[in-house]
Amino acid sequence: MVSLAYATLEQVRNGTYRYTAAGPFGEAVERARELARWGNTDGAWRTLMDALPVWQPLGPDHLAPLGWVADPLLGPLLTPERGRELLSTPRGGQAGEAPSPTAGLDPNDLAWLAHPVPGGNRTSYRFVLVEGVKPEDLPGRLADGSEEALGDPMTSDEARHRLLRGQTEFSSYDDKALMAVGRAGTRWSFAFDSAPAHFDPQRFISPAAAASAGTRAVVVWSGLRTWRGTPFFHLSVAQNGAEQYAFTYADGATRRTGDIPRALDPERFFGSREEGTEAERSLLEAVTGEFGVQLPRHAITNGRLHAFTTRSWTRPPGNGEAYAVVSIN
Repeated sequence: MVSLAYATLEQVRNGTYRYTAAGPFGEAVERARELARWGNTDGAWRTLMDALPVWQPLGPDHLAPLGWVADPLLGPLLTPERGRELLSTPRGGQAGEAPSPTAGLDPNDLAWLAHPVPGGNRTSYRFVLVEGVKPEDLPGRLADGSEEALGDPMTSDEARHRLLRGQTEFSSYDDKALMAVGRAGTRWSFAFDSAPAHFDPQRFISPAAAASAGTRAVVVWSGLRTWRGTPFFHLSVAQNGAEQYAFTYADGATRRTGDIPRALDPERFFGSREEGTEAERSLLEAVTGEFGVQLPRHAITNGRLHAFTTRSWTRPPGNGEAYAVVSIN
């Protein structure tokens, strides 16, 4: 018994512990884990709560199924409000009235990205949205062949630590993004980078066209609140491998290509209007309305998601262009 306890504790420390339960509640746990791993933490929580009445305790002193709190995918679902809902819900054959469900944590849009994260410093971010494609298929569209595998679900800090561990060479012209993946609504999947590199409008290459083979893809890179350099914003939309339209706002000017829909016309957001949070929020609301997409706030900021490394977002240096390569020995 002691040996089993130590083995379980070691799994918890390593982030490999997987909570299981018997019967119908155990089946609900597996469904909740599948929802959580792709970002639907609200759906995962409701799945657990809906199945809680059929949970079977191990004995009279087993008051609640709290083992899942140590599960790296299910543990981040818990909040103080949700904890009170769990402990107030009749379970294991108990009688009583169920409490009112706690409110969901994810807004059904993209506009939350324009608001500062409590305790965080995210002022720039980028993401790719692909329609009709599963999240696990995004590496095949955005990564080189040698980097297509999805990593285990982890926080953004854990993913970056693992990426940098063992890396000994860094190039100023190479911009490979570490992106978390998940579902962006009923028809879309996303790849999200919460800490992108410096935006260089002269060398930037949108991955929208490569990601849109046989479907549609949307790329957004926002730095309207960035503390490095001047504010910028990029949007590009591609379909069937070809870019349909795009615009880039940088250095106080806007470059545009293609027939941009009125709802996304950059003239509505830049120019006489003040840059920053207001323009950013309005742009994100417009993208939400145009494509019917959303991003899971709780999973991106507090949960664990699969991640992978994309191909570079910048073109190689041209003749006469200088760049630096730093090697750590």
